[in-house]
Amino acid sequence: MEKVVDFTGRLQDKKLKRQKEIHKHRSETVQSAVQCASCQFRCAMCGHHMRETESYTLTISAHLECNLCKVCQAEYEDFLEISKGKKKADVFWHNEEWCKLWIAWLDYQKAMGEFKHSDEFTRLAEELEN
Repeated sequence: MEKVVDFTGRLQDKKLKRQKEIHKHRSETVQSAVQCASCQFRCAMCGHHMRETESYTLTISAHLECNLCKVCQAEYEDFLEISKGKKKADVFWHNEEWCKLWIAWLDYQKAMGEFKHSDEFTRLAEELEN
């Protein structure tokens, strides 16, 4: 009986190791997505890579700042003026859907900032460091 191999234990160990690898990969992916979304060297709206001198910093909330390229900055400023009723659309694409796009983007940025500053994300980052 001494030559009988316990496959159950080995299978469980292999399964646990695989689950840990999957968890680590998913954790790294989440952290990477959050870091990339807040990269200061790319436009937060269109993704254009910028130099420091090319960016405009938009403060969305106390916890969140986004960098915009000059084109997106101008579009954002138009959006603010139009949404406040201070200006009428002067280009054809500044329509209702365009305004909804900016509203959705702002909501996304706020949600990303809240997640980035959550206790759970902090814990995730600490786990990946160790």
